[in-house]
Amino acid sequence: MKKVILFSSMLAAGIMFASTASAATNDQYTVKTNDTLWLISKNYGVSLSSLMAANPNVTPTNLLIGSKLTIPKTTQQTQSWEQKADAIIATGKTQLGVPYVFGGDQPYVALDCSGFIQYIFGQHGYDLPHSSAMISQMGTSVSKSQLRKGDLVFLSDTYQDGVSHVALYLGNNQVLQASTKGGERKVKISSFFGDPYYDAHYWGAKRIIQ
Repeated sequence: MKKVILFSSMLAAGIMFASTASAATNDQYTVKTNDTLWLISKNYGVSLSSLMAANPNVTPTNLLIGSKLTIPKTTQQTQSWEQKADAIIATGKTQLGVPYVFGGDQPYVALDCSGFIQYIFGQHGYDLPHSSAMISQMGTSVSKSQLRKGDLVFLSDTYQDGVSHVALYLGNNQVLQASTKGGERKVKISSFFGDPYYDAHYWGAKRIIQ
């Protein structure tokens, strides 16, 4: 049978979701064309590590179409996407006013854009890399018209080429972000579309919360 290859080992390590397994009957999943372990873990809301632990004979390089995988149950699966988004937004708002520092990854002390996103998602079971460019490779692409709260929006070609900024979409054209724009170097809520700077540098949006 044909082998299905996961992205790269580095990217796979950066995008695994961490969640706690609960004692419940596990599901079975039949591997389909173009599946990867990460995509399966994302679709079921389980961590990549727990999925691999439940299937010790499966690796990213021997995932066979038609084979059966055990999908571990998680507490995260009991929540709707909206509940997850609201919880992450609430955590993000606890960081309002925290100073922006490039490379910052210390909540309540200093955060940069991806350090902020990494922290608030990490508090709710998502293990994201401290890199806006790497985060932009995750999740599902979302058009402007389909944006919902909890989605991530990205800017490119700001202080460097390529994706260089990430913010949390709140709905109603507002984002929660660690930003330096306007001389206010801090975590803040900003209007987004319609701002000439954001419009000029908008790269796209991704949905992590399913």
